[in-house]
Amino acid sequence: MKEPLLPVVVVGSATGDIVLKLPELSHDGEYWEAEEVDRQVGGCALNVARALCRQQTPVINGIFVGNGAWGKSVATEMENLGLRVTLRHPTKDNSWCFAMMKPDGKRIYVSVPGCDDAWNTEILATIPLPEQGFIYTSGYELANPTAGDLREWLLASPASLTLVLDFGPRLVDIDLEFIQALPVDRTMLSLNKDEIALLCGDGDPMIQANRYADEHGFTIIARVGAEGAWICQPNHQPEHVPAYKVRFEDGIGAGDAHCGGMLAGLSQGMSLRDAVDLGNRVAAIVVSLPGANGAPTKGNLNDFAFG
Repeated sequence: MKEPLLPVVVVGSATGDIVLKLPELSHDGEYWEAEEVDRQVGGCALNVARALCRQQTPVINGIFVGNGAWGKSVATEMENLGLRVTLRHPTKDNSWCFAMMKPDGKRIYVSVPGCDDAWNTEILATIPLPEQGFIYTSGYELANPTAGDLREWLLASPASLTLVLDFGPRLVDIDLEFIQALPVDRTMLSLNKDEIALLCGDGDPMIQANRYADEHGFTIIARVGAEGAWICQPNHQPEHVPAYKVRFEDGIGAGDAHCGGMLAGLSQGMSLRDAVDLGNRVAAIVVSLPGANGAPTKGNLNDFAFG
């Protein structure tokens, strides 16, 4: 008899994204006409939930839906994914991001905050926790000055749940005491090269991540772009999981896609190596398409022709 899939509790934000393409970034008093190249809903948590749902993984939805135009778009996307809306903010809309992109792909971002900072003990208590499974959240939530209750909720979560944390670029704003207080025996950190340098030290990402894992007890998934990923576990030799070759289009949401794919594999009972390999496959497909919402279905994954 096949074992049931383990659920993933996804806690975090959904955001609106508008991307404009400009010939160059403007200066004071200049007038430019822009091309709108993208308008979609994303955000780390929603991107991860999207990847999980498309891999038919059970998701417990801990993502806020706001009260406004972006909130309606987020609710529609959740409905399309088969996710039930469980958290609604009565007044604030979802946050959104305005990106101005030059022809070379470089961007300037302007963010408009929304309901993503509304975490408190009462709201977190409404999120049902499974007996076994995983909890995912990102650094965008953990770094928020008002996220003390969320951090305490994670630290107090049941020992049967594995924490999968992707600190992202907000790692620099996360209190080191919180990281040191995490239960290392059930915490996995997904880090890219820049985050490894910041948390573990400068130098070869694999060597530094492996050293940090040995010294602090965490399992680290070191994402190294086109080289794939390294699995670094305490008192183990690092294990390389190679990337899949695709034509690169857009790196937005690659880390989220990798987390979602890896969690889908772990939910199915895959070994950590096979789960990271699934994360590599999902992320490769996402970066071969524009935008962050290209996470594949199971059918897409099976049919996709890698280079």
